[in-house]
Amino acid sequence: MGMALNNEGRMMRSVYERMPIARLREIARESHEHHDPEATRVFVNRVLDMEVERRTWYAHENLGFQPFSSTAKLGESPGGSTTAADPLAIAYDRGIRIHAAHEEARQFLEYARLRPRNLLAALIQAAKTDRRVNGPWGKSYDQIVGQLGHYAQMLGWPPGIETTIEFKKGQAIERAALEGRAQMIMLARLG
Repeated sequence: MGMALNNEGRMMRSVYERMPIARLREIARESHEHHDPEATRVFVNRVLDMEVERRTWYAHENLGFQPFSSTAKLGESPGGSTTAADPLAIAYDRGIRIHAAHEEARQFLEYARLRPRNLLAALIQAAKTDRRVNGPWGKSYDQIVGQLGHYAQMLGWPPGIETTIEFKKGQAIERAALEGRAQMIMLARLG
């Protein structure tokens, strides 16, 4: 019985992860007739992932850390190849940096008005848990604390932010991220 419920939860999470963000935000609201708490968690995770993506890959040229190669299409014939193309790479080639869903995620974060400390921690955590993580985001939280200014700048904060936002240990980042996520979940439920 418990295993069937667990499989059903995974199946619904998968459905929510493929759902457009605007529709997911509707279901995340408690006032929606088909509200599911799992939809709210998936929505918050998606918002953070999209904001990290917007800040690190699209808002500026962050050479070397895109989830696709800048040389991926070299040597291909004008008609392309038979392999499936990455939609983000195609959008990038066309000069489309920010998708409408990225803008929706940014607007939700503005609406949430998180303390800068909690927002930075939640974005660091989202960057680290991204399944495509490579490069500097593969370091431990304790290592990130040692170079907080560098990581904050990669996420769009101005130089010197480490003088106003401080984490003594890696666990402090995790606690602040948890606080930020909890606040976003409550706001997403309210609408």
